[in-house]
Amino acid sequence: ESKEKKLYDEDWIQNLIHNNPSILPVEELESAFFPLYPVCRELRTPAGPLDNLFVSENGSLTLVECKLWRNPEARREVVGQALDYAKEFANWQYEDLSNAISKTTGQKGNVLFKTVSKEVPELEESVFVDSVSRNLSRGRFLILIVGDGIREGVENISNFLQKHGGLDFTFGLVELGFYKIPGIEQYII
Repeated sequence: ESKEKKLYDEDWIQNLIHNNPSILPVEELESAFFPLYPVCRELRTPAGPLDNLFVSENGSLTLVECKLWRNPEARREVVGQALDYAKEFANWQYEDLSNAISKTTGQKGNVLFKTVSKEVPELEESVFVDSVSRNLSRGRFLILIVGDGIREGVENISNFLQKHGGLDFTFGLVELGFYKIPGIEQYII
C-alpha cells in the first residue's frame, strides 16, 4: 500500500482532473454541465476547501470532491462533505463566489467569467453572470465524488440523495481505474 500511495494520492487526482476535465463523464450524467472548464483547486469555502471547481459556458457549476477509497473517512463522510459544499454555494451570491475564487487563485477581477471567455470569446458577461447567479440561488449544481473505487454504502446514499435532495443538484460518483503497466507508473481508464 505504501508503494501505491506514492503513485497517486488525492492531490494527484485533483491535478489530473483539473488538467484533463474530459475524463469526467459529465455529458453522460447531465449534459447542461458540459463542457467543463476548470476554474480552480482547493476553493476556500466556509465548509472547507473544495477540491475542484468547474464551470460550463451556460453558468452551470460542477463541485468535485476527490477521495481515495482506502481512506477510512471515504464512505459516509465524503457525501456529507460534498453536500456541505453545495449548501454553502447555495447561500452565495455571484460576488461571494467571485471573491472566493480570487482569494484562492490570487487573480483579480471576474476570474470565473475570464476562465470561460478564453474558450468561448463570444460569451456575454452579463448573461453568464446572470446564469451563474440563478444556479447559485436554485442550488443547481453537479456534485461529483471522484475516487479510485466506489463503495456500495456510498452508492446507496447517493441514490437516496438523488431522489430526495432539497436543492436542485445532480449527484454523481465517478470511479477512475488506475492500472499499473510495466515501464509506466500508472494508466487511467
